[in-house]
Amino acid sequence: MKPTLFIGDINVDIMMGGLESFPIPDREITCASFDVALGSSAVIAACTFAALGGECAFLGLAGRDAYGEFMLDGMKDFGIDISPVVRTDKVKTGVTVNLIHGGQRTQVTYGGTIPELDGTPINRSAFAGFGHVHFAGPYQQTKLRPHITRLLKTARECGLTTSLDPQWDATEQWQFVDEWLPLLDYFFPNADEARSITGTATAEEACMKLSARTRRVVVKAGKDGAMLVDGGALVPVRPPQIRIVDTTGAGDALDSGFLYAIQARQMPLRDALRFGVATASRSCTFVGGAAARSSYDDVVQFMKDKM
Repeated sequence: MKPTLFIGDINVDIMMGGLESFPIPDREITCASFDVALGSSAVIAACTFAALGGECAFLGLAGRDAYGEFMLDGMKDFGIDISPVVRTDKVKTGVTVNLIHGGQRTQVTYGGTIPELDGTPINRSAFAGFGHVHFAGPYQQTKLRPHITRLLKTARECGLTTSLDPQWDATEQWQFVDEWLPLLDYFFPNADEARSITGTATAEEACMKLSARTRRVVVKAGKDGAMLVDGGALVPVRPPQIRIVDTTGAGDALDSGFLYAIQARQMPLRDALRFGVATASRSCTFVGGAAARSSYDDVVQFMKDKM
């Protein structure tokens, strides 16, 4: 299996867990835990993929600052090739503050390097030696987003398979998604994103509708698991009943669990979806999107014990 290239955002996650309540105007509240962790949709996906046993590299933009060093050191610790990462003095590395209360979280993000990753210099040489490319979070990456159609076409020309996790578009206009869908092998929206893109009332309807527009769609439905369409039939997989500690990055973990199962283990679609849901579920028992460091054997054992 050739390595996978992850392209996207780089930011730290500041985790404030065990809040006594969600923030209240003009009132100070306390939290039970505090951590600085590897963040960003694309980085969490890459770390999960690497922990499972996949070989991968990362292309993104990091500031020449302490948080930039933290992110790069963290990715190197997972065995990710960070040589494609670009550094900058112009802006600081992005930061997301995660406020966790019970099984829910609220996020506040300082964009920093996230919108400044410029897709202009990225060309076909970036895809040399890779078998798959995964994009994540394009709707905060304003300078990269206009280039994704070109990059997907180039990746296809170079023989790579492709995937994309859109994350939420605050405008709900979903710019370029109509161009991306025909060029994708795998599309990973969550239920809210899928409903917004398609204008449908349910995740199931959205999954069926999107399946007619792209090669394979996996709709992530949080506590209800995930679903895909196989042979014209909707296939849902529900997660196990577990004590949720933190849901940060669970969707990204599912992306990578599914991709690893397909690429490295040649699992059938339904088994790959179950493996992806298990990878995401195990991630939710740790604080921080990359903290689970789930190996393939860890996920297999988790499935035996919980699913």
